[in-house]
Amino acid sequence: SPRVKWLKSPIRSWINGKKVGSHLGGFTAFEFNVTQLIKSGENTISIGVMNESYADTLASGSKYAAHPLGGIPRKIYLFAVPKVHLSDFEINTYFDEEYKNADLSVAIKIKKNRDVELTDAKLIFTLRSPSGESVLLDKNEIDASTFTGEKKEILFKIQNPDKWHAEHPNLYKLEVELKNGSEFETIKQKFGFRQIDIVGNQVYLNGSPIKLRGVNRHEVHPLRGRSLTDKLWKKDAEIFKEGNCNYIRTSHYPPAEEFISYCDSIGLFVEIEGPFCWATPTQLKIKDKEKMLAILGHTYKTATDEMIGFYRNHPSIIIWSLANESAWTDQWVEIENHANKLDPTRPKSFHDFVRWTWNGNPSTTAIANQHYPGPDGPNWARKFPRPILFGEFTHLQTYNRKEIATDPGVRDSWGRGFENMWDGMYYSAGCLGGAIWAGIDDVFHIPNAKAVGYGDWGPIDGWRREKPEYWHMKKSYSPVRIYNQIINIPSEGEPVLLQIENRFDITNLNECKIAWSIGDEKGVLQPDIAPHSYGNDKIYLKNNYAAGKLLSLKVYDPYNRLIDEYSIPIEKKISPEQPFEFVAFENLTLNKSEKQIIISNDNLEWVFDAQSGEIIKVEVDGKKVISRGGALMMLPLTTAGGQMKNGFEVEILNDPCTQWRADSIDAKEEKGNIIIFVRGAYTEAEGHTVYTFKPNGEVLVDYKFKSKIKINPRQIGLIFSVDKEYETLNWQRKTQWTVYPENHIGRARGSAKLSDKDKYLFKYGVKPDWEWRHDNNFLGSNDFRSSKDFIYWASLTNNAGNGLVVLSDADDSFRAFNDGDTISFLVAGFVTGGGDRFFRGHIKNEMRELNEGDEFKGSFIMKIIQ
Repeated sequence: SPRVKWLKSPIRSWINGKKVGSHLGGFTAFEFNVTQLIKSGENTISIGVMNESYADTLASGSKYAAHPLGGIPRKIYLFAVPKVHLSDFEINTYFDEEYKNADLSVAIKIKKNRDVELTDAKLIFTLRSPSGESVLLDKNEIDASTFTGEKKEILFKIQNPDKWHAEHPNLYKLEVELKNGSEFETIKQKFGFRQIDIVGNQVYLNGSPIKLRGVNRHEVHPLRGRSLTDKLWKKDAEIFKEGNCNYIRTSHYPPAEEFISYCDSIGLFVEIEGPFCWATPTQLKIKDKEKMLAILGHTYKTATDEMIGFYRNHPSIIIWSLANESAWTDQWVEIENHANKLDPTRPKSFHDFVRWTWNGNPSTTAIANQHYPGPDGPNWARKFPRPILFGEFTHLQTYNRKEIATDPGVRDSWGRGFENMWDGMYYSAGCLGGAIWAGIDDVFHIPNAKAVGYGDWGPIDGWRREKPEYWHMKKSYSPVRIYNQIINIPSEGEPVLLQIENRFDITNLNECKIAWSIGDEKGVLQPDIAPHSYGNDKIYLKNNYAAGKLLSLKVYDPYNRLIDEYSIPIEKKISPEQPFEFVAFENLTLNKSEKQIIISNDNLEWVFDAQSGEIIKVEVDGKKVISRGGALMMLPLTTAGGQMKNGFEVEILNDPCTQWRADSIDAKEEKGNIIIFVRGAYTEAEGHTVYTFKPNGEVLVDYKFKSKIKINPRQIGLIFSVDKEYETLNWQRKTQWTVYPENHIGRARGSAKLSDKDKYLFKYGVKPDWEWRHDNNFLGSNDFRSSKDFIYWASLTNNAGNGLVVLSDADDSFRAFNDGDTISFLVAGFVTGGGDRFFRGHIKNEMRELNEGDEFKGSFIMKIIQ
């Protein structure tokens, strides 16, 4: 076209030294007819790829990957067709008003060589059901002698077909054979019977409203970049399906077709996005307006044509996204109209911020979009006139890199905000659902460089290892909720009653099974509860069970996938168990000198500095347990932005308060206790700490301070240090869920070593063969150094089981870390999730901003383990 004469195409090809053609774009499929250039015998195919192009600019491809994208990320193949062949093949399905019977529409276009006549051309159709049985067609053989030029539509009436849905991915196979004389061609295509409708502000599939539980997915691997393998495509589909996702947004370009095929077969809704990200007219930096508009129009239209034309027969695709976070202009109105003509069966979206219109006028696509709507988004969406999709929401904590490097536990805290947000979205009729940002860490290990990318923001990392957020996603997205907190033992002959919610779109729970067990008893329930409704089911127990026993429940979907687990206590909540023997404080004495304050008995000694009030040491039988302690730590919430170009070397945020000055130190005996009262001030706060030594071996630690600065804190508490041999952390805590995987850093009860660097030594560019929890930096492993929030107790012990334990009423957080020659631990009386700028609004109710003069306090118990 003369209007686009300025275009430079980044992909060019030659056969036997002769130019075949060129193509503008990097993520959509294209083809050339090379018949006239092929010779008998060996042929040479040459391909040239130029990264710098208008297509890459409008896709922000290299910008987004934080390194120049190069090479060939999709497969290339050469194929031959007969002289008479199918050049276009389009399948659509349309249901009657009852969504029972359907029309199968097959639109076909035939091409032929000029020297060939369609004198005996015919099309033969064979349809097979999901079980492989032949489906009778009323006209399986069609005269094709007039099928030249435009596409021809053929309709088949199908009686009561099995429908395709993410919950029941029933795939039919259509085989089309084109015969012309002695030549023939056969095309096979899997497809599904399904119909998408929009009624008001809801999207319906086959007459039932749907709710999208999804993630954004990049084609990404640390070593392969954006060029994956069949094993990875299959793994991605399976791991997100196992995580209770039913929807994938292919941010921000079309993926490999193999991945979409897996979504078809495994049952995942897909929104395929065009290869445009942050695209604006000014992005091209072209002063000539005519030239700029011509390039924009050509690039937008070509990519949209290729995207829809290549993927349109896949039933999993339910939405076409035109672009990501780009400027909505008149050209996009034209592209939307054009896309609707190409495929009127699927709604279109444009991922912007329709609520805020930051990028000009809001989009007018059938499905509206709002990225990062915040906790009030679901309520706002209820009355929106169109279905609104939260195309990116509850961004995983990423940009608070200092916090994550210091304390991976902020990843566990993400679950609290996510659960609340998803519940709001589920009950908001106008909210179609959404996609977590993001599905997989977007991090690349560039040769001869360090790691680059936008962020480690996935519930799975680039190696496909599950991170803490994955379990929170699986639990929150669970389509089956059981609400019992405690099981009350019923009277004889009466059942245990379970309170159940079915959040499936079309699946009755009688298609699923709930396997239960308690003691030696077990059974299976299949409650008759309709989709999107509540109900009950009964368990009849033969035995009487003592309080504290656990009723285990495992929920399986119709395909026997484990979708949820519960562990519910009988009669009362499980009491924390402390498997320790403690050093008693019998016959304690108090000795004071100018330099030290000593509390001791025959085998125990606590030593305080008489000038500063800080703990100098704690010894048992002459062996040091605590090295120092009592300093105040006030860590602020932090965030940052942009790409990670500095690899894995991230500065930590772990500094105690500064410039301590003790104003007074009192030590006294009172009512059988010994009390140390330390008052003073830091640069950041002023106040006091009280240590109360009780005869039963408890040291009650109380502190109360007044802030001298304005701060939005993440953790506030006291830090202590122990000798390096006390490298085993054990804990029991109050948790968000009743069941966790054994390798989850937020599990209710667990044990973790400081680190095993020889075994879990990270090597750049080498896939780790261990779980994510074992990854370590100099502070320790992810499991060890992550905060254990809401503890009942947490201990640090050596190989002999000696050490110390901190006791709490699930009010405190415990965080241990390597601190040079010692291991330090923070007991935080105030804790909240991390400070990532995209997520922190979801835990706003946990935050407490301190102004100058505001008070804060905490209290916990320490014991020495013998």
